[in-house]
Amino acid sequence: MATLKVPLDLADLSEVKTSLDRRYSLIDEGVLERKVIAIVNGKGGVGKSSLSSALAVAWSKIGHDVLLMEMDEQGNNCEDLGISNTAMNDRGAAQAAAVLEGKPLTPAGQARPHLHVVPGGDELEEVVEELYCQRRAAKTATEPDDQTAWMGMYAAAIDKVRDDYDVIILDIAPGSEVLQLAALTAADYVLIPSKSDPSSRKGLRTVAKRFSVAAQDNTMLRLLGVVLFATNSSATKVQKNIKDALESDLRGAAPVFEQNIRHVEAAAVEARLRGKVPQELRTSSELSTSLRKSMKDLAGDYQSLAIEVMQAMADVRAQDEAGEDQE
Repeated sequence: MATLKVPLDLADLSEVKTSLDRRYSLIDEGVLERKVIAIVNGKGGVGKSSLSSALAVAWSKIGHDVLLMEMDEQGNNCEDLGISNTAMNDRGAAQAAAVLEGKPLTPAGQARPHLHVVPGGDELEEVVEELYCQRRAAKTATEPDDQTAWMGMYAAAIDKVRDDYDVIILDIAPGSEVLQLAALTAADYVLIPSKSDPSSRKGLRTVAKRFSVAAQDNTMLRLLGVVLFATNSSATKVQKNIKDALESDLRGAAPVFEQNIRHVEAAAVEARLRGKVPQELRTSSELSTSLRKSMKDLAGDYQSLAIEVMQAMADVRAQDEAGEDQE
């Protein structure tokens, strides 16, 4: 793995702090437009990357300029979009350069019309190491701003390109606390995919705690809700019980979306193997009749969810505007 030539000085986050000051001023003035959505869980294998790719494709197909950034060393988005073996897969190099060197956050290319990608990959090891170093150094700082500035490293990079896109999706690794805190500091919305098993719900509660930490500085941050994954579409009572339990875990802080994503293993695997999201394969004549039906059902789930999430984001913006009118 190549080592970046100009690593960020551990003692100097002045550019990051300047960027954060500018961000907070825009928030106070009510002119920072919400458009960054973090998709995160504290546990892997809950559908995070599949959801990120499916939403990105759905929104790009209706003409939104979407930036999909995978903050994960696994690089699953590249598989989902069929760009693993192309020049677009830079293994996280552009992302690392933006965060560590202050270079412009430059997409590797367009995986689909209107869909710009910043891949993840093993180059992000450098970023995670730097974030841990910065957090450790910040513990000795006396000024409150210096203690939390490291959390704004991604926000500083993303805010430079925020105006270039209609939606920015952050697909965040499950295991790294520092990476999740940095992503939540940069985000406006949070979407949590979860399965019904205790381990997934534990991961959800972990994210809820980190959300609370990031929200102390990022007053833009809103928890949109939970997307329930890998459910049996016919088990209505079971689904309701699961949703009630998840809402209890969140203490009513956010809803569980009505549209869940059903468990169709064969269709999900086939989609990733072909490098396309289910919506792009729903009518494929290359699939068997039974697999095409499953793919169509799964695609319908993602499509309905994309509409529901977009409505939820619009509702948050409307609430913001209503609050401004009352002031």
